[in-house]
Amino acid sequence: MRLMANETQTSLEAATLPPGIEIFRAGRHIDDAGEKREFTIADLAAIAAAYQPDKREAPLVVGHPTTDAPAYGWVGAVRSEGDRLLIDARDVAPAFAEMVKARRFPKRSAAFYPPAHPSNPTPGSWYLRHVGFLGAQPPAIAGLKDIRFSDADAGVVSFSESPQPSQEQNKMDDELKQKLADAESALAKSEAEKASLKAEADAAKTVAAQFAEAQKAERHAAHVQFTEAQVAAGRLLPKDKASAVAVLDALADAAPVEFAEGDASKKVSPALFVKELLQSRPPVVQFGEFASATLPDKLIPASQSDADVDKAARAYAAQHNVGYAEAIGKVIAFTHSV
Repeated sequence: MRLMANETQTSLEAATLPPGIEIFRAGRHIDDAGEKREFTIADLAAIAAAYQPDKREAPLVVGHPTTDAPAYGWVGAVRSEGDRLLIDARDVAPAFAEMVKARRFPKRSAAFYPPAHPSNPTPGSWYLRHVGFLGAQPPAIAGLKDIRFSDADAGVVSFSESPQPSQEQNKMDDELKQKLADAESALAKSEAEKASLKAEADAAKTVAAQFAEAQKAERHAAHVQFTEAQVAAGRLLPKDKASAVAVLDALADAAPVEFAEGDASKKVSPALFVKELLQSRPPVVQFGEFASATLPDKLIPASQSDADVDKAARAYAAQHNVGYAEAIGKVIAFTHSV
């Protein structure tokens, strides 16, 4: 279903009308009231110059409806070339463009406001009211290239073979309306499916982010536990525990490092390498029993924190002028059997 909706949308978006559609030509024509009208090349140039879509935009219609509705597109520009009047269409309904392309509406004619018409937005010159697309009904103005000059409003000069739409014309208009409704329904369904897919993608991203945060928290807890074990084993000084945890956290997401080992190659995670390196170190502090003569005057209780041990070791080192490693060995209280 999603594929069909996408194909329909692509087809509709691709349909359009070509520029330079001929809608009228210079010469003598008879309007619907039987009056002869003469249009010169200069008249066509004046019509093109008078067209101002920001004042009144002429719609593209089927046949010649009295209300200029429904509009299946709009006239974006009007120009004259020799004895022909041409238009460029814009915002054309895709289904309508497809039917024109399929030659369901091979002919067209135009309706104009005369210079003195009260609805004319540019009094003093003829003004394009709408362009009607015709099916089997022949246009009043013959000789236009395939791709009327009529309107039923009082005072609007019109040219047509029949003042009333034919039965076939009405049928084609109904067919076009149904096709447009079907196209709009397909597009609406496609948009709904897009919204559903986006909601699913957003939910998946949220779950992935939550999972990543949970993994990060688990790794951090494992790194804290590991460094505490190294401090207890004497391989890591208490003052370096926080730094070691931060380094391991930073290396957790790093790509594995590949290196040669003899004739073979080996891959190792940077975080794992640092852990193995710490575990392979000899103890920085030698835990053991000290003679009473070498023990400090006051031992640090085993329940004290790493910060307390670090503070006491620094004080001892300054007082006795010894290294930090020796000082921390003096201040740590050990539980041992005699």
